[in-house]
Amino acid sequence: MVLSRILPILSLGVLAACGQSLFDNNGAPDGATTIGDGNTPLVCPATCLADAAHDFDGTSGGTGKHWGYFEDQRSRAWTAMTPSSGVLVGADPANKIDSCAKNPSAPACGVLPGALLVSSSGATKPADPSIAFTATSKQVIQLSIAIYVPPSAPAQNVRLYRNSREDVLYTGTANPGVTLGTTVTLDALPEDRFFVALAPMTMGAGDVGVHFFISATGAVFPSKCQMAVPFSAAGGFLVDNQCVANQLTYWNDMTSMMTAPVLAAGPFPELGKSATIAPDRYYESAVVLDKSGDTTIQFWVRHDAVVTSYGAHVFSDIDLNATGGIDFDIYDNGSNGLDLDITTCTDAGNPLKFAMTTAPYPKDLKWHFLRATHTGGNVTVCIDGAKKGSFALPAGKLNSTFHPFMGKNVQWLPVGAFFNGALDDVRVFSTALPCE
Repeated sequence: MVLSRILPILSLGVLAACGQSLFDNNGAPDGATTIGDGNTPLVCPATCLADAAHDFDGTSGGTGKHWGYFEDQRSRAWTAMTPSSGVLVGADPANKIDSCAKNPSAPACGVLPGALLVSSSGATKPADPSIAFTATSKQVIQLSIAIYVPPSAPAQNVRLYRNSREDVLYTGTANPGVTLGTTVTLDALPEDRFFVALAPMTMGAGDVGVHFFISATGAVFPSKCQMAVPFSAAGGFLVDNQCVANQLTYWNDMTSMMTAPVLAAGPFPELGKSATIAPDRYYESAVVLDKSGDTTIQFWVRHDAVVTSYGAHVFSDIDLNATGGIDFDIYDNGSNGLDLDITTCTDAGNPLKFAMTTAPYPKDLKWHFLRATHTGGNVTVCIDGAKKGSFALPAGKLNSTFHPFMGKNVQWLPVGAFFNGALDDVRVFSTALPCE
């Protein structure tokens, strides 16, 4: 039996859809007429680490080998484009990356001088053109994009994401003849890949102008990241948190003894290994998270099997003593299949009270990406990059006196570790990210 089934539940609020990151500028490029709340530069701002257009030389990695040019298969698979006479071409030749340096008379080049020219094949085709930058160190970086669709072409959806489309940082629509721009500042880890993809809802477009800049901010790392656990390697009984000195310990719940982590393949090859978590095993973080402000908690999870009559608590620091915390619980809801509860404690009195939302959870035994954000007085839950539920909660009320457990519901009834599956790329940020 799961926590949400045995304790009284507080009535829930409803949130309007979260459609954007709260930390990006949603701005217009310098000199453009588009209304925004910040400027996206037309040249790579100092200190510039990489400039997709300036570095483009028709090779697979560009000048300095900062870049990759891919057809995004929309399924956590990417196929490298092929260099051909100074142009990158996909298996679908309508997916193509060229440059204003070669074709300065293209309409987009008059608006975004020196830009790349990206052509997309359309939503009915199997892949989208994308440009990827790979981080090489722990660093606070700024990602800036500017997109211009020629007046004669159809609107294009633009996706800015980290590592996979589910981990979305920004989604916008570039309308014909109007420049779309945004800037995002974040903590990058080594081997993080940041993609800009044209993902048209309908028809593709030719020679869309694209600027994609990467700049160092000079800020001390980490800026917003409290937890980043890739499970790429283990030492003894521990795995590293790459944002701060906060290692996670793998425990045997039956013996209260530390045990050696079990690592296996993750949700896609570029993400490396993941943590296999068996029933009666769990990970425990060493410190309490600060969720007093805007917060994002996200991870990849594969749920392999239900432990009879118990919920699989994937991530939990729920606090029934002082209120607060959050619990992600996958459980069998009988004829309705699997459900996911996201729950917090709102009143530690007698009876206890809770706020929560419930969403159907896929039964396919595959990897799925979960994200919960707390901002603007609401907690919003996303599965695989789509909003699935929300509830009202005042700012700061996700704080907990407990540190996070992964695979176990802290210390509450029913006592035990009942998760059977795998976990990967757990990240916690002091900022709010979008669902889609």
